[in-house]
Amino acid sequence: MAITKRTAGRPTREQAQHIDDIILSGARDAFCSQGIEGTSMEEIALSVGVSKHTIYRRYAGKMALLDAVVTRDLDRLNQAMLDHAAGSNPLERLKSAARRFFFFCVEPDSVRFMAFLTSEAVFSEELRHRFATWDKVLSNPIIACIEASQDAGLLRSDETPLALFNLLADMIDGPSRRMQFDLPDPFSGLTPDQFFEHRWSVFLKVATAA
Repeated sequence: MAITKRTAGRPTREQAQHIDDIILSGARDAFCSQGIEGTSMEEIALSVGVSKHTIYRRYAGKMALLDAVVTRDLDRLNQAMLDHAAGSNPLERLKSAARRFFFFCVEPDSVRFMAFLTSEAVFSEELRHRFATWDKVLSNPIIACIEASQDAGLLRSDETPLALFNLLADMIDGPSRRMQFDLPDPFSGLTPDQFFEHRWSVFLKVATAA
């Protein structure tokens, strides 16, 4: 874990961003290891080398801190989907966005964090409500690509964009679920690339059927 060096005076914008990043990274690690209840703000502050006051000045409590951690992940994922979804063909943009979503979900760090969130949500109504907001932020860029593909006549229009998104997400989310429980062969004997291409081809058969 990186330790930030405190200096006198007001931090620059770059220094403030760096402090935010190390706080969120430290909080992410602590939450995954010890859960929300088992993690203290003091512990996070000590692990990243800032004062507890520095954290509380930015985040009112642990749930606000967790929300910021998830928001940072979603912002990075959405930016990556946008960066990889260039081109004029909306179906190609959809495939690129879906691919980035898939590979984000099967990154070991993402698997670990999602396992933590899922287990915590069982006991937290507030966290379940936040999930709905996070899910919307996550799905909106892909749904926009689906809508554009429907408008271009490339995907069937008798299903809602949300229904097609749910179909696609359900088809490519299996490996990350299996990885959460350390089940063998999460990609069904395929490489991750092969698994995605196979599931994408199956999605197209359903989503383009007359």
